[in-house]
Amino acid sequence: MSPEERQQVEHDTQLAIYRFQADAYRNLRHSVAAAIVIFGLFIGSDAFLGNADGARLWPCLVLLLSAALGVGYFATTNARPRLGMQLLLAGVVTAVIGIALLIVVRYGAG
Repeated sequence: MSPEERQQVEHDTQLAIYRFQADAYRNLRHSVAAAIVIFGLFIGSDAFLGNADGARLWPCLVLLLSAALGVGYFATTNARPRLGMQLLLAGVVTAVIGIALLIVVRYGAG
């Protein structure tokens, strides 16, 4: 194998690995955003159904906000990837805050 062929094979291999990693990270981001949307809508729907009253209303509203941020990620990820990543990060943070609030309301009041 000539040095040029070897260099081309190395370049092709590195490119294939880069594409594989980029696809894997994109799939991970999509999965996280989808989980945020599903969980936020599932728990947050209690606010609209009347099952969340009193102190439980605020965590449900925070989780609805996280679901909206997750939907925003899907809406902007192709056109503006940086904004999409910021929305995903904000969605993850608000989901964690909402889950923590649910735990505090559930177990902290007793």
